[in-house]
Amino acid sequence: MTAAAATPAPAPGAAGPGAAGTGVTRARTRRAARWPATLTAGSTLLLIFVGIAIAAPAFGNPLHQDLINGLTRTGLPLGISRAHPLGTDSLGRSELARLAFGIRTSVVVAIVANLTSIAIGAAVGLLAGFFRGPVEAVLMRITDVGLALPYTLAALVIAGLMTAGLTRVIVIITALFWAYPARLVYGEVLRLRHRGFVESGEAMGASGVTVVRRHLAPHMFPLLVTYSPLNAASAVVFEATLSYLGAGINPPTASLGNMISDGQTAISYAPHLLLVPAVAILLITMSFLLIGEGLKARNPDLARVSWLRR
Repeated sequence: MTAAAATPAPAPGAAGPGAAGTGVTRARTRRAARWPATLTAGSTLLLIFVGIAIAAPAFGNPLHQDLINGLTRTGLPLGISRAHPLGTDSLGRSELARLAFGIRTSVVVAIVANLTSIAIGAAVGLLAGFFRGPVEAVLMRITDVGLALPYTLAALVIAGLMTAGLTRVIVIITALFWAYPARLVYGEVLRLRHRGFVESGEAMGASGVTVVRRHLAPHMFPLLVTYSPLNAASAVVFEATLSYLGAGINPPTASLGNMISDGQTAISYAPHLLLVPAVAILLITMSFLLIGEGLKARNPDLARVSWLRR
């Protein structure tokens, strides 16, 4: 008999030495799949901006002009200082206060215009896809017109018919952004229209409105939730574009777009007036895009179209 005893083989079904570690690793992998890093990063970044938007009054009055202490002796904007962490603009107004209120404008537009445009688009897509016939023909031709419109030109025309303000921006974005979700929902309804759960509802005598509301509309929710961050990011950029062109939020009300418009004239001696709002737009947009990527990763049917994996 040899001195070294043979190592007994583990019984069938018994956990091996590394089973515990493997189980922990698999659990962590499942949790990461349920809540991707992109979703965590985007949500954290967006929550920071929402917090800034809610606490905007705490950063000061964006309309207060301090022509004595808010400008240099030669009348130029102040740079970064203890009293003004982001400096001042050409009128002696706090850049930090204006940035906070500009972020508030962007967040409000992203939420309200996003919800209204998706709600209208979803309603149009559901009605056109389910009822077909003349309803489908009329609604889809209107949708095609909406998709074919040049957004900037159409926005300038609508802006000329309304008074300036936040309401005008929300109306413009809603009027131009509803067509794409309508087309998405329409295609999804056509895919589900003849599924068993829809036809069984009709066979039991449910009305068309009931079938749409109880059987089709819930299936649109994952699609629209995944699409909404992209729509919100587009709304933020479009609002900034309109304000930059003078067709959105007009001065003295703070908006990231009109802050960029004001800052471009001072880029040679006060580049922070241009860079600060531009970086804010970039980060807000990135937060929505990261959330969208995270939601796509949680939905296997949509993960293949992720721009991070091309």
